[in-house]
Amino acid sequence: MNPQPADRQRRRAWWWWLVPVIVGTIQFGGIRWSGRWQAPHHRGWDEWQPDQWPTDRMWNESASLPITSYLVAMIGPVALFWSRRYPRSVIAITAVSSAAYYLLDLGSGPVFLSVVVAVALWAFQLRAERLREARRAMTAEAAQRAEAKRLAVAQELHDVLAHHISLISVQSGVALHLIDERPEQTRQALTAIKGASKEALAALRGALDSLRDHESAAPRHPTGGLAQLNGLVESVRGTGITVTVERPLPLPPLSALVDLTALRIIQESLTNVLRHAEATEVTVTIAATDDELTIQVRDNGIGGAVIPGNGLSGIVERAAAVGGTARYGPAAGGGFEVTARLPVTVES
Repeated sequence: MNPQPADRQRRRAWWWWLVPVIVGTIQFGGIRWSGRWQAPHHRGWDEWQPDQWPTDRMWNESASLPITSYLVAMIGPVALFWSRRYPRSVIAITAVSSAAYYLLDLGSGPVFLSVVVAVALWAFQLRAERLREARRAMTAEAAQRAEAKRLAVAQELHDVLAHHISLISVQSGVALHLIDERPEQTRQALTAIKGASKEALAALRGALDSLRDHESAAPRHPTGGLAQLNGLVESVRGTGITVTVERPLPLPPLSALVDLTALRIIQESLTNVLRHAEATEVTVTIAATDDELTIQVRDNGIGGAVIPGNGLSGIVERAAAVGGTARYGPAAGGGFEVTARLPVTVES
C-alpha cells in the first residue's frame, strides 16, 4: 500500500529540523576555533610579521570569545527552524544577525553559513512547489481528458444505441401486428431486428473496449462517417418511412471528426423521427462549399413545441465540438427541422 501524502510529508519533515542543528554545530565550532586561533592577534594586523605564520604563539588553548559572540552567532541557526514556514523572514533574520556579528567585531568564523543555507532552503522550497504545481496540473489534465473521453463515449452510446433500439421497437411492433396476416413481412421485420441488435452490440462492445483501453487514442472499431449514410437510411426505410436524400456527389474531403459528426447528427435526427414525430416522410439534405458542410433533416410529422432532451442537446454539443452550429424547431409549413452547419476540416 502506498503511503498517504500526510505520511510522506511527516517522513520528509525530519531533515528540516536536522539542518539547523548541523548549521548551528558548524558555526559554534567554527567561531570557537577561530577565537582561540586569533586571540593573540588582538594587538592588530600591523604588528604581525610574516615569519610568525603559523607559530605556536598564534594558538591560545585557553582563549575564548565573549558570550555575546555565541548568542549573536546562534540567532541564524535558531531562525532556520522556521525556514519552512517563513523563508523570507528567516533570510532577513540570518542576514541581519550575520552582518551584526561582523560589524560589531564579535569575532570571525563561518557565521555567514546560516544565510547561505536559508537562501538554499528557500530555493529548494520554490523548486519543490513548482514540481508540485506541475504534478497537480498533469493530474488535472489527465482527469479532464478522461472525463472528455467518458462524455464522448456516452454520447456515442446514446446516438448509436438509441437509434438501433428505436428500430428494434418499431420493427417488433410491425412483426407483432402482421404475424398472422402477413408472415412474409414479419420475417423481414425480424431480420431487421436481428441486424439492428447486432450493430448495437458491436457499438456497445467498441465503447467498452475504449473505456478499458485508457492508453489507446484510437478506437478499435471504425468510427464511421457519411459513407455509412445509405445503410442508415435503409434501416429507417425498413420501418415504412419514406426517406429522401439530397446531396452533392462527390462531397469535398471531410476530416474524420467532421465526417463522424455529420453522420451522428443525421442519425439522431432520424431517431427522433422514429420515436416522436409520427412522420411518414423525411428529407435529408446535404450541401457543401469549400469550407462548410450544411445538413438539414426535415420531416412531415406532428411538429409542435420543442422538448429538449439528450438527443437534441447532443446534436448541438456535437456541432459545437467541431466548431459548428446546430438549431432545431418546428418547420415552416409543419413538421420538424434540424439544421447543422459544420466546418469541412477540423483538427482532431
